[in-house]
Amino acid sequence: MITIGVVLSNAYADYSAHIIRGLCSRAKEKENINLIFFPGVLQSDLCSSHAQEVKEYADTVQMADVLIISDQKILHKLLEQPEDSVFSNILEHIPYILLKDDAGHVLDQAIALAQGQSFELEEHMEEDVFSESASRLRKRDHFERALEFAMKAHKGQVRKGSCIPYIVHPIETALIAMTLTRDQDIIIASLFHDIVEDTPYSVKDIEDAFGAHIAHLVQMESENKRKGQDAAQTWKIRKQEFIDSLDEKSKDEKIIALADKLSNMRATRQGYLKNDEKFWERFHQKDKKMHAWYYRTVADKLREFEDTDAWQELDRLIKDVFEE
Repeated sequence: MITIGVVLSNAYADYSAHIIRGLCSRAKEKENINLIFFPGVLQSDLCSSHAQEVKEYADTVQMADVLIISDQKILHKLLEQPEDSVFSNILEHIPYILLKDDAGHVLDQAIALAQGQSFELEEHMEEDVFSESASRLRKRDHFERALEFAMKAHKGQVRKGSCIPYIVHPIETALIAMTLTRDQDIIIASLFHDIVEDTPYSVKDIEDAFGAHIAHLVQMESENKRKGQDAAQTWKIRKQEFIDSLDEKSKDEKIIALADKLSNMRATRQGYLKNDEKFWERFHQKDKKMHAWYYRTVADKLREFEDTDAWQELDRLIKDVFEE
């Protein structure tokens, strides 16, 4: 019997449902696999004043042959735990992996790790998405299926104030993401980044078709549109929420944000050059200064990418449009 512990952070509560469902479904297909979930790690349940409860939690953790850790932030917190905590030095004694893939592949990796074996997943190695090896051809097929999904989801939509098919924007966003990463999950999530916000498709639809990791990335990029409320009245609130969320986003999630905002700024510059100040009338927020505040603040929050062509282009376009 192999016991796999799954360490979940409260910061990823929505994603936790995807993880649990995917891992349990995959574990059913295998023999002698026992899953133990540790939700809310480092929250109040690990700060109990009752010594017996803490000891029981620690004893349960020690039962694991391998740990799956939900995200990089929780990994860092685990590594920094004080000597008297439940997770003190736990990662020195139990092998672990980060949840960077869909549930099936991660479970296979965890099982191999528990058995002292290496696990190489060829199709997830760093490589050019569109070159000709067998694994890369599988990646190309996967991307083409994602493109068909995105085109179906955005069918009939056009960009604000134009007759340009909306799909042009998510495709451009994915192409920009390709300049920042070779991770196909991030690229596909960039292609899907507006689907949950603007189409009838849900996070669950994306998860069922493309896995929990891509679904999570899309969910983290999706804005709460506050349907039923005046979009002009909620514009500042929604944009501030996105700005604040950048402090908590992973690098993968920030890549999608940067690609999206660069694509939008390209369209903004083109529209502004063509229509001058009338351009802003097509938006819910018609004050140019507010758009300037939003894009400049986002760019500053993403300054960790300032050495990339994408960030430098975003910075240049903001100056061209807003800093005349």
